[in-house]
Amino acid sequence: MTTDVTALDRARTQGARALRAASALTAGAAEQLEAGRGAPSLKGDRILEWSFCCARLAPGPGSTLDFGADTGFLSLAAAQRGHSVVALDRLPPALDFEHPDVEPIQADILDGPLSGRQFDQIINCSSVEHVGLAGRYGSSEEPDGDLRAMQVLRGLMSVTGRQIVTLPVGHDMVCAPYHRIYGKQRLPLLVDGYEVLEEQYWVKDPVVDRWRRAERGEALATVGSARFYSLGLLVLRVDGS
Repeated sequence: MTTDVTALDRARTQGARALRAASALTAGAAEQLEAGRGAPSLKGDRILEWSFCCARLAPGPGSTLDFGADTGFLSLAAAQRGHSVVALDRLPPALDFEHPDVEPIQADILDGPLSGRQFDQIINCSSVEHVGLAGRYGSSEEPDGDLRAMQVLRGLMSVTGRQIVTLPVGHDMVCAPYHRIYGKQRLPLLVDGYEVLEEQYWVKDPVVDRWRRAERGEALATVGSARFYSLGLLVLRVDGS
């Protein structure tokens, strides 16, 4: 029985990795096609997001929730900083490592799987924009799933806790099943109940296909699509804490 369970877990993990790999290949091919047409691409976005998150990880000891952990890169980074980490993902864990301070959990944030727990730090890296969009990452359809997820996450933060967020910004848009893009209307709704401690915005220069820092207004003026958007990088805490 143990062998069968182990084999089943391994098969589920491999299946999740295959799904992520197929999604990445599809997105990569689309980016190359757009770049070939002279349009800006998302190439390099993960470097910006991961570097922002890593630079703002609090030193331990402490507790971290990595929401939408995927391969667990940021989970491991937080553990290396001395935190005990919950690596939460809607799909089966795809971690290529074991660490005594990283606890992988497969669950939907909207089901409240961590009720009663508190975290000093939440990593929300390119995750919330997918919540409630059926057809990708195992999500079910819920038009305001992203807003509800942010409310759930707020309830999981300690009094002094911070949340590190990266997300697509531009003209408000839903590009189902891929992502939402947050603009003048929906971005304030997303961070309702939070205080913004820090914000950075990046846009892609279409001439050289290179990211550069920008003002909020310029980034939110981006007309995005299923394959392109600007980036918002935020640090939040619970409003009034």
